[in-house]
Amino acid sequence: MTSIILQRMASLTSRPAVLEKAITIPWTPILEEAVKLNASYQLNPLSLAKYVQFGEKQDRHLQLIQSCQFVKSEGLVRLSHMIQEMRTLPSRMLLQTDVQHVYNWYLDSFKDLYDAPDLCLNDSLQDVNEFTSVIRQILRRHEPTVMTMSMGFRKLEEEKKLRNELYITNYLDRFLMSRIGTRFLLNQHLGLVDSGKNMNASEMIGSIDKECNVKDIATSAAMAAKGLCESLYFCSPDFEIVCHGNSPVISHVPSHLYHIIFELMKNSFRAVAEFHDDAPVLPPIKIVIVHADKDLTIKISDEGGGIPFVDVPKLFSYFYTTASTPIVDETGISNMNNAPMAGFGFGLPVSRLYARYFGGDLRLISIDSYGTDAFVFLQTMAENATEVLPSFNPSELHYQTEKTHWMDLNV
Repeated sequence: MTSIILQRMASLTSRPAVLEKAITIPWTPILEEAVKLNASYQLNPLSLAKYVQFGEKQDRHLQLIQSCQFVKSEGLVRLSHMIQEMRTLPSRMLLQTDVQHVYNWYLDSFKDLYDAPDLCLNDSLQDVNEFTSVIRQILRRHEPTVMTMSMGFRKLEEEKKLRNELYITNYLDRFLMSRIGTRFLLNQHLGLVDSGKNMNASEMIGSIDKECNVKDIATSAAMAAKGLCESLYFCSPDFEIVCHGNSPVISHVPSHLYHIIFELMKNSFRAVAEFHDDAPVLPPIKIVIVHADKDLTIKISDEGGGIPFVDVPKLFSYFYTTASTPIVDETGISNMNNAPMAGFGFGLPVSRLYARYFGGDLRLISIDSYGTDAFVFLQTMAENATEVLPSFNPSELHYQTEKTHWMDLNV
């Protein structure tokens, strides 16, 4: 089987016409060789503890210079792995207009980072700021990536050009997990640079909150989802939050946790509002947070009618949704929080990726005609919360030829 994967990787060089046609930006042989070289390097996943330790360096000048150096070296490797795996997509997918846009955004970002200056200890804060402006530009470029890919693959599905759903789920899981990892790396650098301008963020290390209060984030996400439900249905159930065990405070990335809980609460509010549309009082949604020694678990329980047992696995497919697909213009949606309440099918799969990114998980148990329980598991010990990063190598690319999920391979 490994030989088949190696042949598929080698076939990248046998598709020059397709790959050249897919490139719409200025691209040179030097850049092409740089992509291949960096894709041959191993990724360097770090734990939350390592990120925090680096962010607490006392020598700020040294910290910022080393952050620029690491972001450039590791960023090029992460981008090149993504580019090479995108090139394994069948031609009909890579040349689909929306997917092709995303592919060229990644080529553009690789070029920008490759051309960015290599900083050394003698460089000034101005040099750091100039490098950081490149990082900001890359992050802005990729804001619409999730929605653009969603629209591209949905169009392919509507045109009956997608046949192997497991392959698509595996690929999109890997692509979007890589995107999460790359954006986190870049945002972590921005947070370190900007931390000197914000003296009130003493507990923040870049994007990481050393004292992340899970209950506060759950409350904020639930209130936002409740407001969205009320704007659409003119009613919404109440919610309650119950905490058990230790204080619900861990080192984590608040934006990731907010995204997960907001998505789950959106689903629960919508399900309850629709399932009990004629009821004078809607049953409340209950959030239970349990902080144990190794895990912090969040359980969100609703009485929104649930779904049949056989359909539960479909919830993590990128094309399954119980709502009608909303109409979005060609510019897409840059912020997932501004997306419609339901209908794209990317909400739960992407939320599960955010949970898994630092070694956690998201699971669902549904009772048909009653309701659903969602469980979010997070690592409580920062040294155990290590990035999960898909790598462009034969041992992980078995998903392209076998009917299994890439995260089940233990590689």
